[in-house]
Amino acid sequence: MTARIPERDEVGVGSVVIEAGAHCDTAAAVLADLPTAPGGEPITVAVTVDEARGGPPEGYRLVVDGTHVTITGSDPAGAFYGAQTLRALTADGVLPPVTVEDRPDLRWRGTIEGFYGPPWSHADRLAHLEFAGRHKLNTYVYAPKDDPYHRKQWREPYPEAELARIGELVTAARSSHVRFVFSVSPGLSMVYSDRAELDLLLAKFEQVRAVGVEDFALLFDDIAPDLEHEADRTAFGTAPGSSARAHAAVCRAVIERLERPLIMVPTDYAGIEATPHRDQLAAELPTDVLVWWTGRDVVVGDITRAEIDAAARSYGHELLLWDNFPVNDFDFPRLFLGPLVGRTTDLDGAPLAGITANPMPHEAASRIAVATVADWAWNLAAYDPADAHERALDAVGATEAVRTLARACTSWPPSAPQDPELSALIEAALGGSPAAADALRDRFEAMVAAAPDDDRAPDPAPQAADQRERRVSEPTRRVGSLPTGAGSTYQLAAAPQAVASDPADDSRPADGSQRSADESQPTADEQRRSAERMEREVTPWLVALADTGRAGLAALAALAPSAGDAGRTTAAQALAVAEAHEEQNILRGVVPPFVRAVLDRG
Repeated sequence: MTARIPERDEVGVGSVVIEAGAHCDTAAAVLADLPTAPGGEPITVAVTVDEARGGPPEGYRLVVDGTHVTITGSDPAGAFYGAQTLRALTADGVLPPVTVEDRPDLRWRGTIEGFYGPPWSHADRLAHLEFAGRHKLNTYVYAPKDDPYHRKQWREPYPEAELARIGELVTAARSSHVRFVFSVSPGLSMVYSDRAELDLLLAKFEQVRAVGVEDFALLFDDIAPDLEHEADRTAFGTAPGSSARAHAAVCRAVIERLERPLIMVPTDYAGIEATPHRDQLAAELPTDVLVWWTGRDVVVGDITRAEIDAAARSYGHELLLWDNFPVNDFDFPRLFLGPLVGRTTDLDGAPLAGITANPMPHEAASRIAVATVADWAWNLAAYDPADAHERALDAVGATEAVRTLARACTSWPPSAPQDPELSALIEAALGGSPAAADALRDRFEAMVAAAPDDDRAPDPAPQAADQRERRVSEPTRRVGSLPTGAGSTYQLAAAPQAVASDPADDSRPADGSQRSADESQPTADEQRRSAERMEREVTPWLVALADTGRAGLAALAALAPSAGDAGRTTAAQALAVAEAHEEQNILRGVVPPFVRAVLDRG
């Protein structure tokens, strides 16, 4: 970490004395790792929970007065989030004079590991839970489609080793103030009217409750829309939507046994119109059950307030958005490394409890997009996708290579053009613009430079990722981006206008700064570890990115009048190498067509 000389009224952090009140253990653990600066002064941090103050859930007030800091949380989660904000503000070991009044806009903010394909590893999940707490996400839903005990073999209890891992996840989630939701997806084979089947389902929930699980969900997605077992058709009927009656009955039985709220995914989980299935749910599902909904379709580019209101009316229940972003299980060769876009911020009074984003099988790479989801859910009105994306890249310690990859993988939804800016440059270069050709060359050279260290020279053909020595470049340092414009709603102590004392006040400071969940700037060591994990995950895509850049450079060279047949041959060979990356889609709809257009000119 690079030390910075404090500006006027700032204080370098030397030793730290923590005065933690009751229920502040997790906040104190965060404060114990506050960054320090050489020659810094002794700092005292007092953190308490004041539920009698009546602040908003998960809210906090943070005041820095010289060498004394006070954090007052509305609840233990608020105190924890206040400590995370202080940790971010002192990322360079310097304590600025600030007052922060902060609280989230949405009650549920998190992720659902609900994708098809290889589930996350136990280490991935533990790392994700720590990441979630740092970014003020409060929910993680365990729902990996390819965990056999979650879906296909739902009747079978978890083996002891697997059960112990679930218990470890519950403990880790609590330390980060993350709600751990355990789900079962029994709909592929369950006979809903069979009491023995119901007992097996309840036994599965009781098994994980014994290791600390307190929140539960039932998933009836991606199954046949109609009842398949004769016993169920006899019990619940054969009219359209009868399967919803069966699902509602199972939900009622689970709630009665567990005496806990429940979340459920209906079979009819996308769209906004009333259907017989939704009519039955509205009539028979307990009113306090949250219903997951994915938008007007399974994967969407935008969601409007009108769609949320219409969908909630059709279900007769409050919704929880299952956002299939940045998931890629419908197109594994692609990575989605851009920000959340197209989600309405007009949610005041909306029948939407919050969001659970469905990530990719690549946990570390998913963090870029998920951090922007955290930003959106924490402060809707101030959310700006481009700003949130830049903060996310900083927060995850993205290397220049990963930033270049993210630029090529930013578009959303999946049907959107992959890189409109690059496409425009290509069109202009083909039209004879020297300036566009120069800009295009810069882009392609950056892509080549993003290659892993052992892949910076051209290869005759792409190699498998596990055959390459994976060496990771140093993370780009962007220390000091806080607190100017990227932190919570705060004001410098010397500013003439004070932060409103009412914690429910939604005022913003006159300087235009904004609240953000994505405030946590990791230490240099944490950045390096994060960068290493991320580059390991995306190494095959970095190799493909470099080869695609080489193909682009070869095409540019072939455009020159003096290139001749040799230049076109080189471009054709480079294109073949780039297109050999069948498992990695890097600008496949942009660069190869450009190379072919050059070759077609003959």
